[in-house]
Amino acid sequence: MARTQSEKSSFTLRSVMNILCGGVFLIGSDLKIEQVGSVSQRWSGGRDAAALQGKHCYSAIMKKKRPCARCPVLRSYESGRTEQLEIKVEKKEGGAEYHVLTATPLKSSEGREVHGVIEIIRDVTDFRKTEEDLRRLNEFNYEIIENAPVAIFTINKSGEFSSVNPVLATLSGFDSIAKAKEKLLGFNWIKNPYTVKCGMANYIKEGLKGKPFQLWDFPFINYWGDPQYIYFKGVPIKGKDGRIEGLLCIIEETTEIVKTRAQLMQEAKMSMIGRLTTGIAHELNNPLATITANTELALESLENLGDGKLGGRDLEEFKEGLKVIEEQAFRCTKTIKNLLDMTRKKDLGKISIDLNQLLDELLDHINFRKLPVRFIQDVPLKLPPVKGDSDAMRQVFLNVISNAVDAVENQADATIWITAKKLHGNTLEVTVEDNGPGIPDNMKDLIFEPFFTTKGIKKGTGLGLTLCYDFLQRMGGSIDVQHRLAGGSIFRISLPLYVR
Repeated sequence: MARTQSEKSSFTLRSVMNILCGGVFLIGSDLKIEQVGSVSQRWSGGRDAAALQGKHCYSAIMKKKRPCARCPVLRSYESGRTEQLEIKVEKKEGGAEYHVLTATPLKSSEGREVHGVIEIIRDVTDFRKTEEDLRRLNEFNYEIIENAPVAIFTINKSGEFSSVNPVLATLSGFDSIAKAKEKLLGFNWIKNPYTVKCGMANYIKEGLKGKPFQLWDFPFINYWGDPQYIYFKGVPIKGKDGRIEGLLCIIEETTEIVKTRAQLMQEAKMSMIGRLTTGIAHELNNPLATITANTELALESLENLGDGKLGGRDLEEFKEGLKVIEEQAFRCTKTIKNLLDMTRKKDLGKISIDLNQLLDELLDHINFRKLPVRFIQDVPLKLPPVKGDSDAMRQVFLNVISNAVDAVENQADATIWITAKKLHGNTLEVTVEDNGPGIPDNMKDLIFEPFFTTKGIKKGTGLGLTLCYDFLQRMGGSIDVQHRLAGGSIFRISLPLYVR
C-alpha cells in the first residue's frame, strides 16, 4: 500500500533523527518528548526510547523539576528560528559538565506554523576544558612575558614589531608600555639604520628564514647614539604547516657586565704585570749582580797585570770570572727570549703530529742511558695522531721531562715513568711521573706562574711550565699536576686528537 505524504514525512524525520549524533528528541510545545532518535545511554539513563516518550524533557533528560532558564525549545516555538543554549551542570562528585542544547523548529509547508522542535544535546565538556586550559596557558604565558626580567618581543615576516613587553619599553627609553606599543608596534626593525649599521639586521633576516641565532655581548648603538652591549637570541616562529611566521626575540642588556668584566680583566692584567715585573727584576738582578762582582774581580786582575804582579792563580781567576760573566749574560738573554716567546700572540699550527716519533726523538736527545735515572716507558706503539704545533709540543715535553730529571737528582732510586693512553672523546693523555720530593701544597697553584721555580738559582728561569701552559692552551690542550702517593709528582698533559 502506498504511503501518504504525512507518513513519508514522518518516516524521513525518524530516519534523520536516528543518524544525528548526540541525544536527539522531538519535543512538543508542552516540553514533552514525542519521539526519540539517536540516543545513547548517556542521555536516556539506561531506559529505552519508549520509556522516555511522554515525559517532560527537563525531568527525563536533565533531571530537573522545572524547565531550563531560557529554554531553547520554548524560544524556538516563539521565534520560529533555531535557538541554542549552553548549560553548566555541577556534578555531585565534584567538577562540572557542559552541554549544548540546539533547538530547530519543524514548520508547516507554508513555513508559518511550528508544529514541533527537534532538540539535539551534545556534551562539550572536553572541549570547554581544553578551551579553559588554553585560556589559562595563554594567561600564564602572558604573565611570564609581561613580568620577565628580560625584553621579549616578536617580529613579523616583514621585520615589524608585532608584540612588546615592559622590559623592552624600559630598554628602549619609553616611560610606559603604552608609549612603547604606540611607537614600536609596526616599526620595521630591519630597516632601522642603527640595526643595519651594527649588523644586527643581517641576523634578523637569517632568523626570519628559519635560522636561529644567539649573540653574546653584541655591541649596539641605540636611538640616542648611546653604545650598549646586549645578549640577543632569535628563535623562528613556525606555523602548523612549518612555514616561518615571525621571530621570537629575547634581549638582555649586558653593558654593565661587559664593563665590569673589562675592569676585572684590566685589574688582572695590572696584577699580572706587577708580578711579572717583580719576577723580571728578581730574575735579572741575580745574574747582573754576579756579572758586576766578577767584572770587579776581572778589573782587579787586569790592574795586577799592569803592575806585573799577575801570577798563574790570578790568571785562572781572571778566566773563571770572564766565564761566569758570559754564563750570566747568556742567562739574561735566555730570560728575555723566553719572555718574548711567552707573550707572542700568533696562532700555533694545528697540523697532524706523530707523538710516537716526537717522544722517541726527545728521549734520544735526553739520552737516559747516560743518566743515573731509571726510565720506564708505557706508550702504545701506534698512538693516534694529535693536533698542534710540532715545535711548541716538542718544547712542552722537553720542559716537563727535563723538570722530572732535575726533580729526581740525588735520589737513590731515581725513576721516571712516561705513559700514554686515549681517553673518551677526541683526547689523548700523556703522563710524566717522577719519584722526586714532590711539590708542596702551598706551591702547587704557583708552578705555572711566570718566574716561579723550586730549583736553585743556577737552574732554570721559572718560565718553562708557564710556556708549557700557554702553548697547550693555544693548541687546545691542557696540563695539570698532582701528588704521587708514593712521593713525587705526576704531570698530566691532555692533547686533542687530529680529526680529518
